[in-house]
Amino acid sequence: MKTLSLQGDHYHMGLQHGQQVLELRAQIVEAMEARLCIVGRRDGAAAIVQELEKAWQKIAPSTLAMLQGMAEALTIPFPRLFGYAVASYLDDHRLGAPHTEGCTVWAASGSATRDGSPILTKNRDYAIGHLPLQALAYATPGQGYRYLYVTSAGSPAVFSSGMNERGLAVADTYVSSRDVGPGLARYTLMMNLLEQHAQVASALAYLREIPQMGAGNLVLADAAGNLAVCENGYRHHGMIHPANDMLVATNHFVSAELRGAYLEGRGGAYADSQARHETVQNTLKAAHGGLDVEYARKLMASHANHGAAICRHQVPEDSGTISNVIFLPADRELCFCSGYPCQNVHAAYSL
Repeated sequence: MKTLSLQGDHYHMGLQHGQQVLELRAQIVEAMEARLCIVGRRDGAAAIVQELEKAWQKIAPSTLAMLQGMAEALTIPFPRLFGYAVASYLDDHRLGAPHTEGCTVWAASGSATRDGSPILTKNRDYAIGHLPLQALAYATPGQGYRYLYVTSAGSPAVFSSGMNERGLAVADTYVSSRDVGPGLARYTLMMNLLEQHAQVASALAYLREIPQMGAGNLVLADAAGNLAVCENGYRHHGMIHPANDMLVATNHFVSAELRGAYLEGRGGAYADSQARHETVQNTLKAAHGGLDVEYARKLMASHANHGAAICRHQVPEDSGTISNVIFLPADRELCFCSGYPCQNVHAAYSL
């Protein structure tokens, strides 16, 4: 797995990203073209992409600059790379093909953990083709906090989860949604949070004000043990606060503000998301006061013995759990497992 080192403004961070993953260009192009082939069949796709790029010129110039640097280094036309980066938005905007991919995230702190320290962990359930594209990146932006994040080669900003030098950690989950529009993508939101914010309270204040693309959840934890979930919508958002120092997010909305915006995916995606949410919630309650890294590893590697599978093996056929990450915000450390967490080992990384 690649480990990237990125410094400077966002254009140069994108340029360095592209240069450091150049040997993966063929796999990046393969993943991009497969995605764009599907997107290209959507009616009105070109107009939606144009509208979004125009909006981002005002509200997300950092992401556009990063994509420009990546496109230059990888010798990929910018419009192709931009279309790839916003493909999921096109699916939701046209209500055409809600994703079956999903993720499971939970966080705990205080009375719920063995030593009172916060934990945030994510199983990244995504296209299997992204397994060889996974990377960890150390970012030192020209302005803002240093941070370490999980991403995919050829994808911009914080394309899964991350933590900054002040101990703010964030991870996302996808939610098929009707409440979408030309706001900031979750990967841009997470990059901005990690560069500009040190605490959950500050992060939530930012999220209440900034225009969001929608279609997902952001799970937050900071070094002091504060936790929250922001459910993302373009017109509405919901804030979920912890119960007994624990919270869970999968691939549906639970807030009153966004429950009605959920768009049912194929193959019983809602039932699967609910089942994983309930399994994790019940397991955390049973282990309240004893949660630690080893427990997180065990839970995120579990299968459907006494509830829904959390470690998912190619369900559906083209997606599955491609990694697990465990953030320890108070220690500025993370443990990362590439591939199925039931089969592979974690490695430790530090800020």
